[in-house]
Amino acid sequence: MSAAAVIVDHVGKRYGARVALADVSFTAHGGVVTLLGPNGAGKSSLLRCLATVLAPDTGGLSVDGLDPRRPDQRTEIRRRLGYLPQDPRFAGSATVFDVVDYIGIVKEHRPVRTRHADVVRVLRAVGLEHHARDRIKTLSGGMVRRVGIAQALLGRPGLVVLDEPAAGLDPEQRLLLREQLSQLGEEATVILSTHLTDEAAAFSQHLYIVDTGRIVFGGPPAALVAAARGRVWLAAEPVSGPGVRRAWRTPTGWYRAIGDPPPGAHLDEPTLEDAYLLLVGSA
Repeated sequence: MSAAAVIVDHVGKRYGARVALADVSFTAHGGVVTLLGPNGAGKSSLLRCLATVLAPDTGGLSVDGLDPRRPDQRTEIRRRLGYLPQDPRFAGSATVFDVVDYIGIVKEHRPVRTRHADVVRVLRAVGLEHHARDRIKTLSGGMVRRVGIAQALLGRPGLVVLDEPAAGLDPEQRLLLREQLSQLGEEATVILSTHLTDEAAAFSQHLYIVDTGRIVFGGPPAALVAAARGRVWLAAEPVSGPGVRRAWRTPTGWYRAIGDPPPGAHLDEPTLEDAYLLLVGSA
């Protein structure tokens, strides 16, 4: 399939009195889009709406012009979708191959020989080709995560939605995931979430910062970093005061501060993390 066109239009979602999403809008069509924000910001709720697991309370969304509120179109969206939930759970007694193959059956991927070849392909892509006959209950948490990523890639979907895909992966596996996402973004629309700025910088071409259910920034990571220039400085002594948003001692012995620097401060080049910390919670 080709990259899906995704439109999120003023989506709102509540859980009782708690607002999870408030008037969220964005579009995506190809490439890798990252939702970055603190835990509880609303990222998972937004991804679950995109994956047709949740229905928005207000607003709407579409995938390739299909509306998930209509049952027939919702089914068609799911055929075009690969989804990794935040906490994937599989039957412990099932083998890795059977778990991924079952997803192919549910999505009506035929014929059997073609589907099985695709299962082998995605297991190889996540480095689990030699564990195809292992039972899920014998796997580590990181390996179970990789099974979840494999099933999301099955069938070459036009939209891939990944909730915290790097959680539980070791550094080598994260590097492999970064390579996969880079390749996948050339042929599909990939929307993923993370609460770690280093992952966002490594994974994404376009970034949305989600805070308290709202999108507070949208654009390339470099644009967010550029907005923080002139607001990061180094000091030899501990810093405090109303203009200091955050300050911490670095391994070099210097104190790094972000906020409104005093006159004559030794300014430093901001990182994505600096820019993120300046933005999140600023209201």
